[in-house]
Amino acid sequence: MRRLLAAALALTLALVGCAPGPDEPDPAPSGPVTERPDLPRADAAVEALIAALNGMDVSALPMVQVADEAQEELETIFAGMDEIHPVVGRESVAYELNDDVAIATLTMDYPLGEQGWSFTTEARFNYAGEQWRVDWTPTIIHPALTEQTRMRHSRQEARRAPINDRDGIAIVEEGSMYEVGLDKGGVVEAEWETAARDLAKILEIDADDYVDKVIAYGPRAYVVGATMVQAEIPATITDVPGVLVREISAIIGPGESFAAPLLGTVGTPTAEMIEESGGELTELDRVGLSGLQERYDEELRGVPGIRVDAVARNDVEVGPSESPIPEVTLFQQDPSVGSGITLSLDRDLQTRAEEVLSEQEGMAALVVVDLTDGGILAAAQSPAGGSYPYATFGRYAPGSTFKTVTSLAMLRTGMRPTSTVNCSSSLQVSSYTFGNYSGYPSSALGRIPLTTAFAQSCNTAFASQYEDVTGGELNAAAGSLGVGTDYDVGFPANFGTVDPVNAIDRAASMIGQGQVTMSPMGMAAVAASIGAGKTTLPWLVDGYQASPTTDPLGSGEANNLQTLMKATVSSGTAKSMQGLMTGAKTGTAQWGETGNLKTSAWMIAYNSDVAVASFVEEGDSGGSTAGPLITALFN
Repeated sequence: MRRLLAAALALTLALVGCAPGPDEPDPAPSGPVTERPDLPRADAAVEALIAALNGMDVSALPMVQVADEAQEELETIFAGMDEIHPVVGRESVAYELNDDVAIATLTMDYPLGEQGWSFTTEARFNYAGEQWRVDWTPTIIHPALTEQTRMRHSRQEARRAPINDRDGIAIVEEGSMYEVGLDKGGVVEAEWETAARDLAKILEIDADDYVDKVIAYGPRAYVVGATMVQAEIPATITDVPGVLVREISAIIGPGESFAAPLLGTVGTPTAEMIEESGGELTELDRVGLSGLQERYDEELRGVPGIRVDAVARNDVEVGPSESPIPEVTLFQQDPSVGSGITLSLDRDLQTRAEEVLSEQEGMAALVVVDLTDGGILAAAQSPAGGSYPYATFGRYAPGSTFKTVTSLAMLRTGMRPTSTVNCSSSLQVSSYTFGNYSGYPSSALGRIPLTTAFAQSCNTAFASQYEDVTGGELNAAAGSLGVGTDYDVGFPANFGTVDPVNAIDRAASMIGQGQVTMSPMGMAAVAASIGAGKTTLPWLVDGYQASPTTDPLGSGEANNLQTLMKATVSSGTAKSMQGLMTGAKTGTAQWGETGNLKTSAWMIAYNSDVAVASFVEEGDSGGSTAGPLITALFN
């Protein structure tokens, strides 16, 4: 039995990616190196093999065998590995006592699975012709490989976890869809156009467009016409020659538009995502590309099934009396379903909100918050909003709905709902003149109670308070009503900005103009805080509720603000909410270029159960444009 003179170099590479770079020397050995005194050390030959394996090209190495044949075998071994190669390093080198042989222990680290795949192999070198030569064998790549086997990588996609509604029922989940199309290989060429046109008619898709696709594709192509659930597949498609129905895995929800800006999309990872994943992702995976699907992709995606097997090479022939070469599993990671997330959304209310907004021209939004726990029950926007989450992340001037915040700041200076304020027809602040909206009742001008000024939405009465309310006090009042301070609540959420920079801007901010911006969700938070009697931060994803970091809304302050909002419903600009909402506040905000200003319309409201914000980017007034959306939603 041969005796080995141990020459441990202790260059352990324990993790993928820890191998020295091309310009970095190997770490110093941790122990003595025993050499053959009559032979040069084999370290340079070992390092050359490592570099060649990392470059997947051994054709230039000195070998006992023919180097080109070794290179061909190396390519055969990795042909089924989907371009996945190991990072090769060196663990130790030893020399045989009686023969001119060196043995290197190599580390093989593959970027596979959650933990990676690491093992060691041995490479033998023979000293001949005044140099060390690699004694090539497939076991250098893996100890289980033979001259008849190669490695094969396979991947089974993990089943994506669902996103659930507040009742724990899946809103979107992985399921089966069906592609319906024409298999050109099953139809004679003369019938391609007729079959394509007949199928397009049954599927109710553009016939000319589909015919063009069918003609343009190859002679044996399968051209998909539509993707649908099984129940939607028309039975009459069987009358069309060459029709093929193919089952696929897909993410299925109530509809393509249901909460789409919030939920986001799932698809194939980009090249950049694959590169940044460090081998975790491939083009075979599906990942979240936007919205909650992207934010919680790691939880939702789960763990894919990964296997590497040693299998027979394609050119290996097995005789009639010989047993087939068995497949041997070298590495395996079992697939697992991801962890679902639960949302506060009420499926029925979200659906109704989207239906209300479906015919709305331009950008409009409805956000509904549960007064009990602050959960967002609905966050819907009109089709013009596209996939951007304007309902929760938009930035708009809130107009007179922001007088709720201004009123709290005024109450904190000592005012009460019965306190008298001056509602003049105009107000000059430096070089800017403020006025009331067109149609403001003349009976509500002059010295009037704060409640009347709020209910009738007198601009000058609130703008004039810029001298008594500082920017910091206005910001603090906003914070107590859930806005003006940024929070990470686990979804795209804009809690607004309240940061006036000068006297004119502070006066404008008092009426929700100037530098003040809010999202519809932000103004729903204001209504919810007043209705619930406490600072309320809306949440969407269970487990990601934020806690206020500002001074809390006092119960007495909430009662006074409720008085103001109730008066707006009983005798002010939100009379249309009577019988539907307890308190409300209307608002309009001007925006755009000077001389061509446009008007946004707002209404915020609450009752004993919910708070709601309605926003229309281009509208007339809160009462006539935004209010009807709330009425349609709850009636």
